[in-house]
Amino acid sequence: MMKKIITLPVALLLAACTADGNMNSGFGVGNSLITAAVDSQCRAELNKRNEWRMIALAMTAEKQQEWEDKICGCASEEAPNQMTANEMVQIVNPATRTQAVASVTAKTVTACMKRLYR
Repeated sequence: MMKKIITLPVALLLAACTADGNMNSGFGVGNSLITAAVDSQCRAELNKRNEWRMIALAMTAEKQQEWEDKICGCASEEAPNQMTANEMVQIVNPATRTQAVASVTAKTVTACMKRLYR
């Protein structure tokens, strides 16, 4: 058990490194993976929400796509900043990744909708 506790942070740090040894670009790659996953989940999340479906009825397809891009772009940008350490660990684990992305997306989509619709 102790070996797993020590191994996980080391594995995360090593995964963050790139071939050139630049930690920041490694974290950038991790953030871009999170961003892509959240963007995809966001679009699915929006289509499940009653308030979004009601708003979308009053829009053209182009306007709906424009707002979807705004909301999901906001959610994708905010997600890495809103994640807890536990959620980051869950995203690394394939067994818990889907649930962690869904949780982070739900929080950021709600915040972005409120911010953009003011």
